[in-house]
Amino acid sequence: MPPKDGDFINFSQDFELDYVLGHHLARDESQANRTLLVQIGDAYKKDKKVDRAKHEKPFYDYVRKHALFVKMT
Repeated sequence: MPPKDGDFINFSQDFELDYVLGHHLARDESQANRTLLVQIGDAYKKDKKVDRAKHEKPFYDYVRKHALFVKMT
């Protein structure tokens, strides 16, 4: 079965970024954190050579190991 749109993170939607920040990364749902998450998402897509990031553990692990993660509150 092919993946559904809901399987992927939409980095242009604040509510979706807030969900990732609050539920998966235990970070504040702030504009500063959303901006950092978008930057990390861009780096992930470039590093992994993919067009979209999935709501999956490998992405969340990547975020936690990224240098910008420590700047999140």
